[in-house]
Amino acid sequence: MTKEQLRAYRDIKLERDKLATMVEEVEAVLYSPRSQRLDGMPRGGSAPGSEVEEAAIKHAELLERYRRKVAELSAALIEVENAIEVLEDPTERTLIRLYYAQGLTWEEVCVELNYSWRQTHRIHARALERLKAEKATE
Repeated sequence: MTKEQLRAYRDIKLERDKLATMVEEVEAVLYSPRSQRLDGMPRGGSAPGSEVEEAAIKHAELLERYRRKVAELSAALIEVENAIEVLEDPTERTLIRLYYAQGLTWEEVCVELNYSWRQTHRIHARALERLKAEKATE
């Protein structure tokens, strides 16, 4: 696992979360109940090929596309998480997740872990070496 792959983790997570929100929005439009007109006039159902039916089909296609992309991004996140799990030291795993996944600054990571700047960077370097060594053995 390289630094670049770890840096991509945050972007992948952000994109997946945004798409999940978009899925919820499309589902709300697609499956929300419609209000009924109460003007006393008889109404027929929508004819096949009507605007309503076409819109529903487009929404369903969009929903499926978003769901596929969320699944792809989740698979990429699992791959990175599996690589992080190789680290035996919980401090190393925590540091990698705080910095790369949660996007904390180095100062925030130092405070969170209660380590000095220098010690935090030593832990980081050791974790990267272990990840690189593990990738080389694959």
